[in-house]
Amino acid sequence: MKRREDSNRSRWLAALALAVLGLFGAASTMAQQGRVPEAHFTDGGADACMRCHAGDSMVVILETAHGDQTNPHTPFGPDQAGCEACHGPGSLHVSRSRGGAGFPPLARFGRGGDPVPEQLGLCLGCHGEEMGEHPGMAFTGSLHDTGRMTCSSCHSIHTSENVLANRDAQIENCATCHASQIESHSRFEGRGIVFDRLTCHDCHDVHQLMRRE
Repeated sequence: MKRREDSNRSRWLAALALAVLGLFGAASTMAQQGRVPEAHFTDGGADACMRCHAGDSMVVILETAHGDQTNPHTPFGPDQAGCEACHGPGSLHVSRSRGGAGFPPLARFGRGGDPVPEQLGLCLGCHGEEMGEHPGMAFTGSLHDTGRMTCSSCHSIHTSENVLANRDAQIENCATCHASQIESHSRFEGRGIVFDRLTCHDCHDVHQLMRRE
């Protein structure tokens, strides 16, 4: 009797293994033929992402303005897509049945990430439009729109502290490109201006710069 049960169990496991391999093989064939299904937003939202991406540098997004779950304009706001609002639909990325095709990368920001126009498009998709009391940012065509700079050239999203709110940090950030201009900048002596209290942004609106003609 035990031998028969063992035999039945072995046949059941073999059938299950063939079925799983069939699914993997089909997915692999689809991938090789360029017929991988189109990605869509996951049902699990941020929870689906954070099952793997649970490090401090990732979950800190919940402590930032982008992670405000009460603001309808943020990625984590009501009826928004969480991580996928910026990084794109992740259904294929989290799938376990893609036959060894791997996890296709989602949108990547910063140096070495996606092409500059794609990165800018993702940010300006929200920040280029009016959001409540905040006007849209007219970055496209500005002097900083060089074809090399992205929003993440200056801004870091996965941090709970707005580093650029600190005067010294802001000036240091601007100096990575504008060191000579900062060094030679007029200090307005005799005009009652305490230059060392000013930040670059006090006078220069870097998001609404004069447009090129």
